[in-house]
Amino acid sequence: MELASKRKTNTRDLVRAGILSALIIVMTVVPYTGYISYGLVEITTLHIVVAVGAVMLGWRYGAVLGFVWGVTCMLRALTNPLWAPFVNPMICLVPRIIVGIVGGLTAQGLRKLRMRSGLVAAISAAAATLTNTVLVLSALKLFSVVLTGLPLLGTIYATLIGVNGSIELVAAILLVPVIVAAVSPRELVLGIDIGASTTKFALVKNGKCIKEYRKPDEQSFEDALDSFGYAGVKRIAVTGVGSSFITGNLKGIPTVHKDEFTSVSRGATKLSKKLNTLVVSIGTGTSFTRITPIRAWHVGGTGLGGGMLMGLSSRLCGTGDMEELQTLAAKGDLHAIDLQLKDVFEGTLSHLTPDATVANMSKLSDASMREDVAAGLCNMIFQSIGVMAVFAAKRHMTRTIIMVGTITDWPIAQRSLDEVAALHNVKFIVPDHAAFATAIGAALSE
Repeated sequence: MELASKRKTNTRDLVRAGILSALIIVMTVVPYTGYISYGLVEITTLHIVVAVGAVMLGWRYGAVLGFVWGVTCMLRALTNPLWAPFVNPMICLVPRIIVGIVGGLTAQGLRKLRMRSGLVAAISAAAATLTNTVLVLSALKLFSVVLTGLPLLGTIYATLIGVNGSIELVAAILLVPVIVAAVSPRELVLGIDIGASTTKFALVKNGKCIKEYRKPDEQSFEDALDSFGYAGVKRIAVTGVGSSFITGNLKGIPTVHKDEFTSVSRGATKLSKKLNTLVVSIGTGTSFTRITPIRAWHVGGTGLGGGMLMGLSSRLCGTGDMEELQTLAAKGDLHAIDLQLKDVFEGTLSHLTPDATVANMSKLSDASMREDVAAGLCNMIFQSIGVMAVFAAKRHMTRTIIMVGTITDWPIAQRSLDEVAALHNVKFIVPDHAAFATAIGAALSE
């Protein structure tokens, strides 16, 4: 099945390359499509086609498209005396091949840095366009006998190509990301986040989550997958620590493994629509990922999280069920379990409110109510993670913190985080579908 999937992908890419090659030929012969002339100024749009192909299909196909562009340019030069120097393959053909290679390799390298797809396309297009301008100007200087013998004509050529190159650069940066996004496959993709304690499924189409599911503890992975459904799914993306046990394709569908931190950042960015944030992913443990418009990287983590919360709950509240714990916590009284500022100080102190926590769980006793203990446990976990997130965010110069993970949408979580936010002048955001952010991000990852 994996071999068949690879063959299908190769065939699809070959067809796309063929279509783009045909487009280059058509745009060359149809006036004001591949070349737009205004007096002595003539700009090309064919570099955009080559850049799109290089970004989508890789540097090898980029080189092929560059070759097609170079050949059509040479043939066109035979019919236009003004561009006679471009009959020379060293001026017209070789630079265009290198343009496709540079565009593809740039995209390949930037993806390894976990950059956003739009930014990858824009930078790759810029690199390809600049390569074209620099190499053509250099080749004209080195290989054109006519221009070498006529310095004034050479200066005119260099000026025209420089002006053209500036216009072409702006056009490529603006258009290539839009075109790549528009023509990229709109497949039904299933993202699966297999954590240490929970497994979540998210079905994504056209960049939107259309269905989600969390596997109950008593249900097997196979039964959960069958229950969720996979009809029409073209690709499965798995992530999380448990995904290492997945080998080969699931249900005969092409299955790929995605880096967990990349998946977290992609999912959180998509759901929150924020590009300069710290993402806090609360699962069994908790991770911190810094996101900027350029890249995302893991900055740290803590063992505090859902795993510790449920372990303590089983011992202190007599339940290991998350829904029951949430219900108990919603009914609890924090003042009955936590030492608060009003217990030790009359009035207000600086920017602290009377309800500010002085010591978590310090009033715990054998007589404590289950609801109060549950509220105290949740408050301790969420406040501790919140404060760590604040320090990480300030260390990395942002005040916006995106919270994702299974328990981030609990009302008591919001209450605890609101207190931390007020104390430290930061903003916590819990987007819709926050519990499934990592699964969604896996499905969105390229």
